Amino acid sequence: MLPGFVVDAATVEDVVQIVRRLDGLPLALELAAARLRTLGLRELADGLDDRFRLLTTGSRTALPRHRTLRAVIAWSWELLADDERTLAERVSVLPGGVTVGSATAVCAEAGVPAARIPDLLASLVDKSLLQRAPDGRYRMLETLREYGIDRLASLRILVRVRGLAAGYLSALVAENDPRLRTAEQLDALVVMRAEYDNALAALRHLCDEGDADGATRLALSLVWYWQMFGRHVDAEFWLNEALKLPGERDPLVTDCAEAVLTLNRVSSEVVMVMESAQQRQDRLRSLADRLLAHPRLPGLVGALSAVVLFMAQETEAAQARMTQLVGGDDPWVAALAQLFRAQVAENNGDVEQVRVDVRDALAGFRAAGDRWGQATVLPLRALLRQYEGDLDGALSDLTTAKRLAAEFGSLDLGDEVFIDLRRADLHLRRGEPDEAMAALAGARERAERSTVPEMMLLIDGLEAGMMISLGRLDRAEELIARAERAMGGGGHDFMNGDHGTAIIEGVHAMLALRRGDPVRAERALVRAYAAAQETRDMPILSLVAVGAAGLAELTGRHREAAQLLGAAARLRGSHDPTDLQVAELTRRNRAVLGEDGFAEAYAAGWSLDPNTALARADPGQLRAIES
Repeated sequence: MLPGFVVDAATVEDVVQIVRRLDGLPLALELAAARLRTLGLRELADGLDDRFRLLTTGSRTALPRHRTLRAVIAWSWELLADDERTLAERVSVLPGGVTVGSATAVCAEAGVPAARIPDLLASLVDKSLLQRAPDGRYRMLETLREYGIDRLASLRILVRVRGLAAGYLSALVAENDPRLRTAEQLDALVVMRAEYDNALAALRHLCDEGDADGATRLALSLVWYWQMFGRHVDAEFWLNEALKLPGERDPLVTDCAEAVLTLNRVSSEVVMVMESAQQRQDRLRSLADRLLAHPRLPGLVGALSAVVLFMAQETEAAQARMTQLVGGDDPWVAALAQLFRAQVAENNGDVEQVRVDVRDALAGFRAAGDRWGQATVLPLRALLRQYEGDLDGALSDLTTAKRLAAEFGSLDLGDEVFIDLRRADLHLRRGEPDEAMAALAGARERAERSTVPEMMLLIDGLEAGMMISLGRLDRAEELIARAERAMGGGGHDFMNGDHGTAIIEGVHAMLALRRGDPVRAERALVRAYAAAQETRDMPILSLVAVGAAGLAELTGRHREAAQLLGAAARLRGSHDPTDLQVAELTRRNRAVLGEDGFAEAYAAGWSLDPNTALARADPGQLRAIES
């Protein structure tokens, strides 16, 4: 608007006429008002009259308001200088906003001097064709972008301009991707977040043009950004789009992309539900063979590929690849490999290996200045401290992990939920039920934003466990019933063989034990044990073993209960003295067996090898009901 302009008796008639001519459309009024800097009010009204007369040669099927708006935009476009018009048209291919750099890139070969780009952008802001955002970027309203794209198409240069944008974005993402793994992480994230929509537009262009190699390489440059924030659906979609393109690409690039695609398919659970377990295993087997054909896989993708080898049950090869990366010349990749190795070791109940790798991974990520790495490894150190009985230290690690995550944005939503659940458990162990419920509420709020329906079932199951510990058995009953209904009537059809079924049925057994119902407890434990065996996750199997100890105690088998508590510790790889269920079972069975009798029986279970401990935890051996 022209400074000092007022609506008064002298101007009101023209103003009302202009508003009516423009149907009161905000964008049209804004563009018209911007013209008052160079035109008088009467000239503006006359210009609109001329423009509207041109509509008689245009589309007669368009809605009148759309034809009016398009006419105003066209009229405004024609009043631009040549370089302004060229710039406005070309930046329309950038949906995520414009910088001087991206504007210069799309104007390459257009005859617009690079030195003039900043002034031209400012001029387009003055004329309301662009808006200057607080972050310094320039943005174009969607209606204006569509018009600019139509102009480029009519000039038959749209594909060329999009290609220039894709080249610029591919280089920019490739430049900032490695910075995500350094002390420059926060600065790189500012760029990656700001340019994300533009990068996806570049990916779409490369895919549409059949540039298999370019699309795959750009997708791989986005992999760590996707991984940091749990954008598994985006990763799965775009990697799949790139890989299904026919054309030449480096076989190593293809195999690396396939490996990352597989990991994100598992995490997004979008594709996995569409294939059988055998189809999934066959695909993993084929991919593992291709990965093993490469003696070395580069850096970050090498570490991710080693995880795929674990999934394909190529354990020795996967461990060898991890060891290779740990001993390599990239300290950050070594830290990532140690993090992954620690996660595998925790899954296997190898707490000593977890302790070594957590220490070294944390040191590596700290040296690199990587907040994501520290925030991801600290929950594992919190677990070690929990096993040692250091609840204050464990809670401190989880608090630090959340603080670090807040500095760069957030972790994967699932990881954020996991941290909240861990905090809830620690507060409960510390005798702080209000704090525990607050942490649980945070986990539930985050889970409600998840695209994975199983997450809410898991929250219900774990809240039920807390309710049992607090003596609120009726509320626990409601939560378990709701979770089992969602699982398809007892866990046989939904989430079959996964962590969710094992945890929920394990909590169901805990509830039955508190109600003094051994028959119901055994049935739930049998379901939990079968599901836990499928996961091959030793801490999950340990939870089932603790439930079996409760069943043994309820049926008067106190020595077996003590042995099962020891076997549970062997499966998880550590004692866990602050676990409320373990502590209560220990107290009651020690009172019956005596200190020496309990210690001897517990030691017998602790001394078992993991396979024997696993067999010993089978609740079917206790047979609370006779067949």
